[in-house]
Order: sequence, then structure tokens, then C-alpha cells
Amino acid sequence: MPYELTFTKMVTIADRDQYFNECCVGGDVVMDRLLPILRARYEDIETNQEDWGWFAWFKDARSNLAVEVFSDNSDAGKFRIHVTSNVSHFLFGAKVMDTPELEPLLRIVVGAISNWVGQAPQVMRLDAKHRPFAKTI
Repeated sequence: MPYELTFTKMVTIADRDQYFNECCVGGDVVMDRLLPILRARYEDIETNQEDWGWFAWFKDARSNLAVEVFSDNSDAGKFRIHVTSNVSHFLFGAKVMDTPELEPLLRIVVGAISNWVGQAPQVMRLDAKHRPFAKTI
């Protein structure tokens, strides 16, 4: 299941007009900090801005991996990152699920953000629909 990292880091925004929406503002700065570390471990990373934030998508073994950055309040430097793995199924599309490749990616992203911000981000487990994970008994 996915993870959500939250942290605060003030970033310099050169041109606010380059962003599609408020949730994108500053996400490129965060992604620029992550990409060198991701590229040192993974190949063929696709990255860009969408109307919901910034993404880096890539594969490792049989897993599709994603690091997605959202700005919750760019003026206050509040950001979220989703770290997700999924597996493609031929006829049924991709299904979000835990894969062995997810935990190493999570450690890489947590380490990179911790080094940049000066403290570890808050990490929360999410369910397959990216909502806070709650076990049912």
C-alpha cells in the first residue's frame, strides 16, 4: 500500500505563473531535490507536472513505482509526497499493491527529504485509494 510523507520546507518560487494549480507550486523544487537520488538507483524516469502536482514514474523489477509531490500550502512550505507501487495486470490495468520494491524506494525518499529538511518527514500508511490506512478486525 502507498505511503504519504508530510513535511515543511520553505522554497523559493521564481515564477508562480508556470504552475497549473496551487497544488503544483513548489513541487518542482521538491522533485528537483529527489531526482538525482532517484536517478542514481532507477532508470527511465518519467517526470513532469500534472494538474494535481508533480510526478516521477519508473519501473523496478515487475513493479511500477511512483513518487508524487503535492503542495498543500506553498506560502508556508507544506508539502506531501506519495510513494506508491503497483503491478500491471494484462486485462485489468494496474493495481496498487505492496511489492518488494516499495520499501527500498520509501527509504530513499525519506532519507533524501530528511537530509534536505533537517528532520524526518511524518510517514503515514495509506490504503489502495490513498486514504489513511485503518485495519479492520
